[in-house]
Amino acid sequence: MKNEKISTTQQERLESFIKISKSLTETKKLGENGELDVYHLTIIKSLANNFEGVAYTGINHIMRFIGMSTEQSKTKARTKKSLLSLQEMGHIEIYEDREMQSMANDLKPANNYFIKPTGKDEECGFAKVFYKDIQKIISMKSDYKPKIFAAYLNIISNMFYDNTGTNKNVPISFIAIDTIRKNTGINRNSVVEYLKVLVKEEILYFVHFRINNSTTKNYCTRWIHKEHTAKWAIPFAQYHYKLEKDKFKGGGIGVSEE
Repeated sequence: MKNEKISTTQQERLESFIKISKSLTETKKLGENGELDVYHLTIIKSLANNFEGVAYTGINHIMRFIGMSTEQSKTKARTKKSLLSLQEMGHIEIYEDREMQSMANDLKPANNYFIKPTGKDEECGFAKVFYKDIQKIISMKSDYKPKIFAAYLNIISNMFYDNTGTNKNVPISFIAIDTIRKNTGINRNSVVEYLKVLVKEEILYFVHFRINNSTTKNYCTRWIHKEHTAKWAIPFAQYHYKLEKDKFKGGGIGVSEE
């Protein structure tokens, strides 16, 4: 039997992922620690990927899972507040019993609970958050993983799948850095830094084109598609700016800060 190389888009379809509602990309609207809430929801949904659709976890367990020390009472309190906030917003339900009859309205750090994601708002649009990407983010040695994830989610939520024309089924994003800043409330320099971290960790891949003396545009794919990113991006850039590539002022690999 002949071994045929499958495309990166076909490979991606074989990967496991969870759904995160696109309504959660604007973490700024969720409150002071919105990015932490969305990060926790992602962890819970990952742990709930079983036949019951329920995560058996709690404050200390989640903190250890994402590499946080359980020694600080302030961090525990913030984690507790985040989980209860997710329940109040309707994204999870927290139960004390496996039968899920007794809903928990208070959480003890040492206890585990049966936490069920509800899938709220996913019918209105969702981002595919891939397990490989989640695992890499969790494994990072950084104190800013929730913010890094918020930047990642904004990119992934805006992956563009064009089902017509020459760019059929190419998952590419061209969301602007300033849009991510507005959505998350994270300052612009930090957004750029976090995107560069996502490239360094081989999660996302960027190319950029200098269209003219005042405009430079980023285009991004997941790392798996890095050999195609530039090829996929060129037709979009030409369409967006009504300019042939040979008229561009330049370009390169990586995140442009402009």
